[in-house]
Amino acid sequence: MNTAFEQIKNNLRIYIGKSYEDQISYKVAELIHDKERIQQLLQIQKQQLNAPNLAITGLLFGKMYSVITMGLYEMIVKHNLILDMMPSHVGIELKEKNAMNYIISEDAVYSTNDLSDEKIKKLIHTFLVKHLQPLFHQVAQTTGCKSTHMRSIVSHNLHQRYCKLIQTHPEQKEYAEEVFRRFTTEACFGKNMRNPLHFNFRFYEADNGKKTYVRRHCCMKYMLHGADKTKCCPTCPLIADEERDHRI
Repeated sequence: MNTAFEQIKNNLRIYIGKSYEDQISYKVAELIHDKERIQQLLQIQKQQLNAPNLAITGLLFGKMYSVITMGLYEMIVKHNLILDMMPSHVGIELKEKNAMNYIISEDAVYSTNDLSDEKIKKLIHTFLVKHLQPLFHQVAQTTGCKSTHMRSIVSHNLHQRYCKLIQTHPEQKEYAEEVFRRFTTEACFGKNMRNPLHFNFRFYEADNGKKTYVRRHCCMKYMLHGADKTKCCPTCPLIADEERDHRI
């Protein structure tokens, strides 16, 4: 288990164990419930990024939060581990610019082999509905960016990570797809309820055979570089496919 925790820390920025609790800058629960705390965090990141406004800071916070979402996904597929992501269980350590480490108690870690299918679905649902959605709502309220855009950026990165994972680990394709569907469709939701990460993306194949999903919303990171669109991501919807061909 300790070997898995070390790999998760190094590869996914998720730190598991009480020994890391002193590194916590903010608890997710206080960011959701305390407007002053979420504003404080975002003002720090705005200064670190030298962002032109808080709205762009908010979108980039959302983009960075895709790191923990992809991490949770990979933990299940690669390590057969799942986290109870109730906001009170999760701390954030602020790092350079808007990078963040995520700190959680070992008590919140479960082996998927020990849980029923319904319990696994419930834990994924908890992260999406009780953690990600209300946190992004507070960021949007504080900064003026759109929660929908933040969630679509996270969903896009998760789509990209799924594609990469099944290319590098084709033997895990079936299970990786099942878990991916739980994060991005209504597989863990009741009737007439929508997954906040349920988005459809255009799948693009370049002339050189490389493939990618194109984002629905720009993360606006290019605005940190004087609105120079040559700094846009290769998956950005603001650039032409001809340009995309040269960059993916």
